[in-house]
Amino acid sequence: MRSIPFLIAIFFLAFYGTITVLAWKSISPLTHTLAFYKRVKRVYWFYSALVWITFMLLFIFPFSIATSKNYSSYYYFNALLFIDILCKAALSISSLIHFFTTNKSRKKIISAMGMLIAAGLFLTFIWGIVWGANTVRKEQVTLHVSNLPASFDGLKIVHIADIHLGSFHFKHLLEKVNEVSETFQPDLFLFTGDLVNNFSEETEGWQAHFQTFEARLGKFSILGNHDYGDYFRWKSEVERKSNFEKIVEAHSQLGFKLLRNESIPIISGNDTLYLVGVENWGHPPFPQYANLEKAEKSLPKGSFRILLSHDPAHWEAKIKKNENYQLTLSGHSHGLQWGIKPAGIEFSMSYFTRKNWGGLYENDHRYLYVNRGLGTIGIPWRIDMPAEITLITLRRF
Repeated sequence: MRSIPFLIAIFFLAFYGTITVLAWKSISPLTHTLAFYKRVKRVYWFYSALVWITFMLLFIFPFSIATSKNYSSYYYFNALLFIDILCKAALSISSLIHFFTTNKSRKKIISAMGMLIAAGLFLTFIWGIVWGANTVRKEQVTLHVSNLPASFDGLKIVHIADIHLGSFHFKHLLEKVNEVSETFQPDLFLFTGDLVNNFSEETEGWQAHFQTFEARLGKFSILGNHDYGDYFRWKSEVERKSNFEKIVEAHSQLGFKLLRNESIPIISGNDTLYLVGVENWGHPPFPQYANLEKAEKSLPKGSFRILLSHDPAHWEAKIKKNENYQLTLSGHSHGLQWGIKPAGIEFSMSYFTRKNWGGLYENDHRYLYVNRGLGTIGIPWRIDMPAEITLITLRRF
């Protein structure tokens, strides 16, 4: 985990203190007549002070590598803090509305409405932690693409992304992936990055779970932005490099052929297509290690290619109009692990930061598929944005 700038932390703590005071002004009218009012008040302010202190300990003051690897402490506190802020924000709004009325009964009604909204938010997020992150959705896509060699007509691909082993607690999701994959009988099994959160130790003990995945033409992977260990302050470059090399080696131990700015021929019958895998490319502050020119240097002109690139921003900025790549597979966004479906149309707040955040995108018969990931990062929940295994079938156009 990373600390945050001191000034930002001070601003946040001031904001948190403000909504804490306003929220209590909304709660108080509903509880001040209760016999245990003073006890409620003490618990409320003690809890708020404890959140304040914990935030400072986790995100402001220096930390050791041992605490940095304790993702559960950070992620569950993040969840608690996020829930706390949204609930208090709802109560703060009702508190501010109090200024527009002097009627005590109306104030109680407004406070009650704020409490109901806060309770609804609380239950929604608890559901996302306990059940939402505990389910996996199977997405099936059939794509008709030009220039697909005849022997690959009907090519079946299993696509997964963003496992984040350091905070991955649901091993049964991998069992479900294996079960679905076996039924699908894929030709290719592709993983598009973010195996870990930061550290090579996260990969230990997972070999048996990954080696059950099978595909007729092979299993391949690429690196994601978290796989470089860039989100930790290493004591030395030697230590950082050693951690990275072990993560690279882990891909092989888990049964994947890792593609690092390189391509590999996939042969079926008398035909060949090329699987191209690049390292991470994202808009700053995400790293840009991809070298597509190196990866495609020796490929025959006009050959059919599938590109693996972790961040879908790469497709939007560099690949979208490249006629050499009929299909690009990505991950990275997780769909922000939070979405809604008005009128059956899936929507995520990711839309406001990136054009391509989940599912299938098309430009002139060239496709991008963004897998919503298996694991979680930052906050351990998924709210109407379940973990995903994607089953892709390619047909000749």
